[in-house]
Amino acid sequence: MDNLPVDNFQSSFKYYKSKDLPPSLENVVILDHTVNSLLKPIKVIPQSSSFPGLRLPESWNVFELTSRPGLVVIANPFTGTGQRYWMSRSVLDFHRGLSKNNLLPSQFNLHQYPDGWWEHLQTIGDPLQRQKLSKALRWATLGFHYDWTNKVYSDDNRTQFPSDLAAMVQYIASALEISSFSPEAAIVNYYPIGSTLAGHTDHSEEDLTAPLFSFSFGLAGIFLIGGMTREEKPDALLLKSGDVVIMTGNSRQYYHAVPRVCASGEIAVENDRWQSGCYLNELELDQQGDGGSEMCFNRWQKCHDNDFWSPIHDYMHGSRININVRQVRRLEGQVRKESTLL
Repeated sequence: MDNLPVDNFQSSFKYYKSKDLPPSLENVVILDHTVNSLLKPIKVIPQSSSFPGLRLPESWNVFELTSRPGLVVIANPFTGTGQRYWMSRSVLDFHRGLSKNNLLPSQFNLHQYPDGWWEHLQTIGDPLQRQKLSKALRWATLGFHYDWTNKVYSDDNRTQFPSDLAAMVQYIASALEISSFSPEAAIVNYYPIGSTLAGHTDHSEEDLTAPLFSFSFGLAGIFLIGGMTREEKPDALLLKSGDVVIMTGNSRQYYHAVPRVCASGEIAVENDRWQSGCYLNELELDQQGDGGSEMCFNRWQKCHDNDFWSPIHDYMHGSRININVRQVRRLEGQVRKESTLL
């Protein structure tokens, strides 16, 4: 028994998850403008055109985590409208239609609430009941739908991938000089305060050299990134609303987890340069426009309407949303060169 390996990953997970004794955030890496030896700046490739809801790539703050080669982070490249857009798409659209989600009949009576989870949530006046239902939606899958029981993807369990999400990911990939990436599957995770994601690796895709793109919106979260084994002590990153993580190279198979979703004000108490998540009332909106051909016209337009945005804003003040996008199948004839980021 004395020779059993020490699970340092789980020890860190429990530390940052703790409710009885809130953890110190002294060693958490923050994606800001201050100097941090763990963050190596990376230059991006200017693009011939802009993308709705994103600032120009040359203004992005992009880093590689030096302790985890291949782990690339972007400090919020989104405009205010961009953040509103992807939050509204997640809350209103990504759990409907051709997607699949955790709202099984035993948990949510679809016949009793034919208009859907979000619409019924707006009709509940009792705060406790409203809070309970707001936490009911936990995940939705897009494109290839993951088989959670058998841990596989199947061509028989696949629907159309959202074109706006695919276009946005491919634009970011191009700016980072990541070639031949095909967005084929996404898992949208809905994290209420108090929820976690246990340590794991992603290894069900055919091509484990293809990167994984992860987008955070809403409340801040602590993200742990370790190594190939659970013996390795992980690094902790604070991911704020709009921050992006791209797992490339070896980091694609590193253990990672989310032990904590930070309530509003929780972080600012410890250090006033740390923002607690999302000052959603202060998002600077783009000029109206129409979002171009890439975006859902109706959603883009409504994101400028505060009456439309207000209930989504209220929901996001108690939640964190993560959209992670991946390529499932190895592309025919694909030979992936080493990323210039590494």
